[in-house]
Amino acid sequence: MKVFVLTDSPSPYQVELFNEIAIRADCELRVGYLRGRDPRRQWTPPELRHEAINLDRDTSALRQVREASREADLVVFNYYFHPHATELIGERASNGGPWCFWGERPGFRQQAWATWGGRVLRRWKLAKLHDSSVPIWGIGKFAIEEYQREFGPQRPYFNLPYYSDLQRFERGRANRRTERVFLFCGSLIARKGVDLVVRAFLQLAGEFSDVRLRIAGDGELRHELVQMLRPVSERVEFTGFRKWDELPELYASADVLCVPSRYDGWGLVVPEGLASGLPVIATDRMGAALEFVRTGVNGWLVPASDEIAILQAMRDAAQIDSGDIERLSQGARKSVKEHTLKNGSERFVRFARETIGV
Repeated sequence: MKVFVLTDSPSPYQVELFNEIAIRADCELRVGYLRGRDPRRQWTPPELRHEAINLDRDTSALRQVREASREADLVVFNYYFHPHATELIGERASNGGPWCFWGERPGFRQQAWATWGGRVLRRWKLAKLHDSSVPIWGIGKFAIEEYQREFGPQRPYFNLPYYSDLQRFERGRANRRTERVFLFCGSLIARKGVDLVVRAFLQLAGEFSDVRLRIAGDGELRHELVQMLRPVSERVEFTGFRKWDELPELYASADVLCVPSRYDGWGLVVPEGLASGLPVIATDRMGAALEFVRTGVNGWLVPASDEIAILQAMRDAAQIDSGDIERLSQGARKSVKEHTLKNGSERFVRFARETIGV
């Protein structure tokens, strides 16, 4: 079975899944990247161990992508806003070959896309998808819910979230600490809700003398956050951006992971933290949190943008004993035990076959 995927840029979490699919004997995978890197991301370029075509590398790349699309038994479009993507979707829809769309919940990139104007723009860019009955692969149940609302319940929907190598996070956490360390890991921007966890920690630090906050990442809010945390600066550490291969050690240095996003299409940090044995405080506007986090089992699922709820969850995490933390830690590891690259590649190939059948 020949499958061609058109996506934006080689992000680590997609590359890991594509590399896993590429070693299978039952699927011949080729991937077209619309650009070699996303300038907004500080990721180290991942190693591509699958057949790839970068459209921004040379003038012949678009021709190669067209050929790959024509030859494929299935074409999976993971991006649509780029002019080349819109063009290629139109060509595949016109020639009648099997294809599908695979994406995060609509509105992820820009908040304005959740408005009427955003829907009109998306309707125009995805006109061929609207006019067809081809399947949609949603990145988690959170995405499928919105696609069903926008495209109707009649077409087939498949749940194919992001996967990454969670085995590297399975090593034991650091020795038990006398302090409870809360970790935020992500871009320091408003959408990630880092300001909410900072305000909650300011109050928490006044109630508990044995709590610390570690903030990993960089972004436009960093200076403002440093100023906000000055009253408790001796209990706060800004680590800066951490590379992909530094994350296991970072997670191992904490007790609780805070992921207070106001909105996140998926949020790979959630399964990474759970695989590390960290109870996770996350919101109900995140794909991965809705998929995995259960209050009292492996963390706390709280309403998005609710600073009081975030504070209460952090307060609960600060005052429970080490036995309860260990119970939540075991629940965390168990909840993502089956979320492996191998299972992800098997699901991808199974869905590809079913989509061709549709």
